[in-house]
Amino acid sequence: MSKRFLLSWALLMTGVLSPVMAQQSVTRDHLTENEVELVRVNQEIDLRTEVFVKAADRRLLVLTDPQPTQKKREEEVWGPLPKGTVSELLRDYKRILEELEEKLDDALNRDGKKPALDKALKKAKESAAGHLVKLRTLSGRLTDRQDQRALREAIEEAELVAKAAL
Repeated sequence: MSKRFLLSWALLMTGVLSPVMAQQSVTRDHLTENEVELVRVNQEIDLRTEVFVKAADRRLLVLTDPQPTQKKREEEVWGPLPKGTVSELLRDYKRILEELEEKLDDALNRDGKKPALDKALKKAKESAAGHLVKLRTLSGRLTDRQDQRALREAIEEAELVAKAAL
């Protein structure tokens, strides 16, 4: 084979595979559009924490309830319940907690100890402790390795938040 043929073939394959590879590299957003807007609007750390906790709760609802529903008013504010595979929803849950931790850390570094931060930390810890109970109930039901790994990572993240120092 000539070098020219190999070069042409390589360029052709690059052109063919680039869109496929680009598609695979697109990451899933862990928050819905409505949730992103609520985070943006709620700048105070205690209010923002409430948004992250509710977003995490919504993923757990979808994961633990075979027919999850929400009230009409809730859907108007929060949008439809999140969709995805078990692994995707668990990874979303983990990423939500990670983002919450970043926001809490930023608030601590920026503002120091303030009543709103104390309230936010308490809410995050209590919620994560409650989430652990729900997450652990999933462990016996998941048979797929990818789902089990995502669950382990979600549990680890929830444990980290639940044990956070006030």
